Amino acid sequence: MDKDHLIVEYMRIYFHSHPEKVPDNPDEAFALFQKMHKKYKTKYINEFKEKSEKYVDRFFDRKDKDNYY
Repeated sequence: MDKDHLIVEYMRIYFHSHPEKVPDNPDEAFALFQKMHKKYKTKYINEFKEKSEKYVDRFFDRKDKDNYY
């Protein structure tokens, strides 16, 4: 699943659980959706980056132990 689709699913679940947080004005609602999408996307990318850095660090720390190439 694409990261944008994943973020949209998170937002859909959030706003389905909290319908009172969606403004009545369509322009304000759209601005809120854009702001939250950007926030969640940045958080998601940062978490993915940290996990991949940890994986690479762990791989290179063990480079002499289990190299099969």
